[in-house]
Amino acid sequence: MSVPAERRYRNTVGSIVSWALFRLAIVIGVSLVVVEYVGWIDYSTWAIITLIMIYAGVIHPMQVQYRIYNEETRTVMEGTLCSTCKYFEPTGVLCSRLDEHVSEDTIPCEGELWEPK
Repeated sequence: MSVPAERRYRNTVGSIVSWALFRLAIVIGVSLVVVEYVGWIDYSTWAIITLIMIYAGVIHPMQVQYRIYNEETRTVMEGTLCSTCKYFEPTGVLCSRLDEHVSEDTIPCEGELWEPK
């Protein structure tokens, strides 16, 4: 059963973490290039600039994506039968028994495999 495009979640916890790691690798690479090719910069200034780049390029976007993820999944987490089932995985909005994503409109097992937490 496929979930309609308007009901698919743009972010998952896994995608948030993987994109953060990808951005962190880019920030580290850029900071190493900057310290190598800019002769006037000392290491204390380089460290401060790198920390600012890590916050601006990695941590802040990750926080924004996680906030969007929480807003997108709030109704599923609070108002569906699946959210009270022991097979519900909140990090992926997923039924772990059937390995299918849950949405407001679709309950993968139609309530037949529901077991309380």
